Amino acid sequence: MSDRFVTILVSDLVGSAALFARHGDDAADTLRREHFAALRAAVDEHGGREVNSTGDGLMATFASAVAALRCAVAMQQATSGAEGRLALRVGVDAGEPVGDDEDPYGTPVIVARQLCDLAEPGEILASDVVCRVAAPRLGHPIAPAGALKLRGLETRVPASRLLWRGGEATTDVVPVGAPDTITTVIVDDERLLRTGFRVILEAEPDISVVGEAGDGRAALDVVRRRRPDVVLMDIRMPEIDGLQAAEQLLADPEVDAAVIMLTTFDLDRYVYDALRIGASGFLLKDTPADRLLDAVRVAAAGDALLAPAITRRLIAQFTSAARSNAGDVPATLAELTEREVEVLRLIARGLSNAEIAAELVLTENTIKTHVAHVLSKLGLRDRVQAVVLAYESGLVSPR
Repeated sequence: MSDRFVTILVSDLVGSAALFARHGDDAADTLRREHFAALRAAVDEHGGREVNSTGDGLMATFASAVAALRCAVAMQQATSGAEGRLALRVGVDAGEPVGDDEDPYGTPVIVARQLCDLAEPGEILASDVVCRVAAPRLGHPIAPAGALKLRGLETRVPASRLLWRGGEATTDVVPVGAPDTITTVIVDDERLLRTGFRVILEAEPDISVVGEAGDGRAALDVVRRRRPDVVLMDIRMPEIDGLQAAEQLLADPEVDAAVIMLTTFDLDRYVYDALRIGASGFLLKDTPADRLLDAVRVAAAGDALLAPAITRRLIAQFTSAARSNAGDVPATLAELTEREVEVLRLIARGLSNAEIAAELVLTENTIKTHVAHVLSKLGLRDRVQAVVLAYESGLVSPR
């Protein structure tokens, strides 16, 4: 197969294992077989070739990207109305896999499988190459899903959602997120607020919403599958609250997302807890839209942002807790060199790398190196945590 360009479709039936608990082994096996029969019928009808299957899904190859996506739609339509109500998720990519026809593998297979894993139940995710080839003849609208981070791949994969449930057909390819698009996930237990945040974010050309969740437990699943750049996380939610969910995500080495905490309640304990676990921002829900957008962009760039009112109270808290010997170097900072301590003091004063470079008469690249060493030696995630530690340790005190 290495000399053939093919489109690869990977499908997964969501919840098939739960059928056995609900219906018993015999009835569940019958329902599962009916679902698989519908999937295989769709593959045959659209000229595909099944190459392997698992207990919950199958993989098929197609000579045509259009045929593959039409098959994906037929699969969704067949299973969505089937008895037992199993949802299907589908991932599609195209390329030249290696191996033989019976066991293809390689990058396009990996991408198709991971797009399937990232898809929500009832969703079809297809790579940019598939969409650009198929969209003009497909007859279904396509919505950008952003440039997605896939496990094991160094570069992001731009992808789109195929809107198979209805809507006006289109003959245009909808542009997918560019590699520098900021992908976000919105977590809030109020659907109306999630919708409002989505409208604000998706109106920006450089920001894409790739998932939503209504509670902390669902957030863990969505973020780990979607792998966004930034997570907007509500504090008070059922199941697992936002702080617990954020702490688990920020401690997960496979999650590379910045977390911005959102809440109606600007209580001090939330601020401190959020900053200490590594949150990159803390904003109130009545924050103006432009400030929310700024926070997302700042967090995606690896920096942090706090609401002004919260910053003022934070400094006031540090003022009351500051040590009298603030000029000394605390034992907790003993690993830092004299220059790194100096850089940390200036970070705590709110200076940017360029301003620190001017202050110390050094190059900005040198300052970046010092900042990286400070964060690494102290086990800190970002500059906000560095500021917190500088004040709490008594290295600096507010003027």
